[in-house]
Amino acid sequence: MTPSQEPPPSIDDPFDYLERRVAPQRKWHAAKARWNKQRFYGTEITTLVAGALIPVVNLLALGPYWAGLFSGLLGGVVVIATAIGKLFKFQENWLQYRALVETLDREVEMYMNGVADYAKADQADRNRLLVERVENLLATNTSTYVAAHRDDKATAPVTSSPTANG
Repeated sequence: MTPSQEPPPSIDDPFDYLERRVAPQRKWHAAKARWNKQRFYGTEITTLVAGALIPVVNLLALGPYWAGLFSGLLGGVVVIATAIGKLFKFQENWLQYRALVETLDREVEMYMNGVADYAKADQADRNRLLVERVENLLATNTSTYVAAHRDDKATAPVTSSPTANG
């Protein structure tokens, strides 16, 4: 059979589902968690360092012009780094993605070891239960992400109306 003629994967083959669906989802979410964690720490460290340097710059004998200029620039860095962190929700995304990865790992471990609800079911029911739970986790995670990012747009202040004729 050619790849286009292969039958669709069966729910009765759990390892196919684990390799085809769970492993790539876990890998993608782990990478996104890592990326968001790095951005979160980057913006936080930038804010911390720039904020801590403001009084140091003011104590240096640079003269009032240069001290004011550097203090203002550092203050701007603090504001921009803080705004970027809040706008893109690096911390929230990192924690959400990380939690999903851990929950997927836990679900797979329970399935593989036949514990909790998986202990009470035969193999076909265990496979179906695994698919249902993983797909529910992924759907819930997606809905939570969309809702969190949609709320930003719904609560953002309106600065102008496209129909206003100034």
